[in-house]
Amino acid sequence: MTSIVTTRTPARASLHFLLLLFVLHGIVPALVLASSSQAWVLRNRGDFQDAKLDGVALGSDGSLRLSAKVSRLLDSAQPNMWCLARDSRGRIYAGGGNEGKVFRIDPSSGKSETVFDADELEVHALALDSRGALYVGTSPRGAVYKVDESGMRTLIFDPEETYIWALAFDPRDRLFVATGQKGRVYRIDDLGPNAKGKTVLDGREDHIRSMALAPDGSIYAGSDQNGILYRIRPDGTNTVIYDSPMREISALLVVGDQIYMAALAPAPGQHPPAPGGAENVTRIRVTADDSGGDQDQTPGGEEEPQPQPPPRPPARPQPRRESYYGAVFKVSPDGYARKLWESRESLPLSLAPWSDHAVLVGTGDEGRVLLVDDTGDVTDFVDVEAQQVNALLQEQEGRRGVLAAASNIGQVVRIDPAASDRGTVTARAQDAGYTASWGALSWVADQPKGSAIAFRVRTGNTENPDDSWSDWSPEYTGAGNAPIERPRARYLQWQAILKSERGGVSPVLRSVQINYLQDNLPPEITGIEVMPPGVVLTGSAGATGDQPDLTAGARRAQNLPRRSFDRGKRAVAWKVEDANNDTLRYDVFFKAEDETLWKPLIRGSDDEFYSWDATTMPDGVYRIKVTASDAPSNPAASVLEGSRISLAFDVDNTPPIVSQPQAKLQSRVAEVTVTVTDTFSVVGDVAFSLDAGDWVPVLPEDRIADSTKETYRFRTPDLEPGEHTVTVKARDRAGNTGANRLVIRVEK
Repeated sequence: MTSIVTTRTPARASLHFLLLLFVLHGIVPALVLASSSQAWVLRNRGDFQDAKLDGVALGSDGSLRLSAKVSRLLDSAQPNMWCLARDSRGRIYAGGGNEGKVFRIDPSSGKSETVFDADELEVHALALDSRGALYVGTSPRGAVYKVDESGMRTLIFDPEETYIWALAFDPRDRLFVATGQKGRVYRIDDLGPNAKGKTVLDGREDHIRSMALAPDGSIYAGSDQNGILYRIRPDGTNTVIYDSPMREISALLVVGDQIYMAALAPAPGQHPPAPGGAENVTRIRVTADDSGGDQDQTPGGEEEPQPQPPPRPPARPQPRRESYYGAVFKVSPDGYARKLWESRESLPLSLAPWSDHAVLVGTGDEGRVLLVDDTGDVTDFVDVEAQQVNALLQEQEGRRGVLAAASNIGQVVRIDPAASDRGTVTARAQDAGYTASWGALSWVADQPKGSAIAFRVRTGNTENPDDSWSDWSPEYTGAGNAPIERPRARYLQWQAILKSERGGVSPVLRSVQINYLQDNLPPEITGIEVMPPGVVLTGSAGATGDQPDLTAGARRAQNLPRRSFDRGKRAVAWKVEDANNDTLRYDVFFKAEDETLWKPLIRGSDDEFYSWDATTMPDGVYRIKVTASDAPSNPAASVLEGSRISLAFDVDNTPPIVSQPQAKLQSRVAEVTVTVTDTFSVVGDVAFSLDAGDWVPVLPEDRIADSTKETYRFRTPDLEPGEHTVTVKARDRAGNTGANRLVIRVEK
């Protein structure tokens, strides 16, 4: 994430600097400004993940440099290119769909031609034998064809499977065929017409999706359903090398004695499709209608039965973060596996060697090709301007680079590792939260001779740049503090232009810093609560001194007061928000409802609560007003305040008066009458106690205590001869209590 740095400068100095800056650049602030400047600091890989990279590679350390050159070799009319192969003459073959065509490209002339047009919709597999003959695997009516130089086809193998996913030749020119809906690998020893295939792997899974040849002649195969990596030995026996935690092994690559494996799985919380059936094929996109169009009608009007096509596989998943995630593993021949990289944004679909300890990974994330090394470091190597990179093929010996087959539209491109001469990094719009003025733009970069970096910025008030935004600024070419000459706004977008005047030389951008100053906004008190009588708020349960490492807002959130009880005391607490995260001071006032002037309780408090002795206040109805000021963070001319007034509350310090109880004896039962009067509050609870016994609650004569004066009449239990004490206690709604007593003598 982008770092945000806040710098507090002395109020007077910062104000003078800002005034000078605005005068020099003709920018006059429309609002007063806070003196707390901030900065967006971008220097880590995650800071640039959302930027649009065009001709620029993003390194694992967050550095940005010109990426490899990309040149287009083929633009096909079909949406997808799935597979690549190259013959001994350096010609490239590319197969795809939804038209089931195979193209032959001559890189020296740049010309291309169609050499195979299948009756089926898709071509997912290509291979060439030692004599340069081309073999094509088609889907969804799985078959393998041999295609000669003129384009003449011969059906070699029809396994009655739905999909042909991969083809590979071993050193003995035996052809291996990976299939689905039944996940099998067949070996064809004699490649004549209508050849018979021997099953060398029956994975008991829906699909064998990928294959790769090892130096010893073994074939590695990866499945889709349980993500199992198999090894098929030259003698035809097989074994499980690695039972991965993934669902599908989408691509395999053997470098030396190590296997690189690209794999996919449903994201945590997602339920994978049930086993068995075409819904388990997750990697193919078929968009053409293969139903044969409208069905012919027989003369009698009945539809003539038509053969049903095989199930259509669902689309290869786009990089939706909520559905799938991908990973690249490095696996040893004895089954030790180590995860090098994992992502929910980029689904790995293809692999190609780059060095002894690094591979290129083609993804389904807007045509990005990544460089992943054995330490797990990842570089955004190049963007081929496509949706998916489905196949990668290393250039022939003597040339450094790779070829890529991509969708949509289906294309083949060459990726040359030599740095391109120009690239751009366009950041997403940075959000200052609300209107801000712009300070300086600076960056840190390595600029070898023959290279250059320039920046430009624009500003606006919509989250996504549109016509309401300002124009791009002139280019800034100095890495020092360049004042940003764009209008005040909430959002800012920057773009870096990397240039190379000499082949192989690239500047390296390491960090970017943009300084800004938010408009000062007043603090807002969002709520006031006056506590019940006797509740006292003191101290802070979470405070730890000044906590200088926290923003003012974070400190406010942590400093929770403690509660205690002290009769006669009152307390008030409030909640406050400040968009600038300024340090705030509070003034607390009170006023009776029949008064006009606010009187201070406390001024300049740091706390968001206050307790006081309410016994000094006459009985009455009061309100509290709290005023918050951001003066500690702003120069005097820029200080803003916010206030809020509480709901009305009662202050009642006078207890109710209990009159002298009167009693009439009837036999041994006394009927007691008493009047309770309160000067302010409604009379609350009344109870009596006989001879210090339990309190017995009583109701007024009218059964409802709803006024400041109530009369109570109650009867005692039978009284034994002798002296008895009847105590009457009353409590008003403010919690004040009063009492009186009566002595009754009962004769024998």
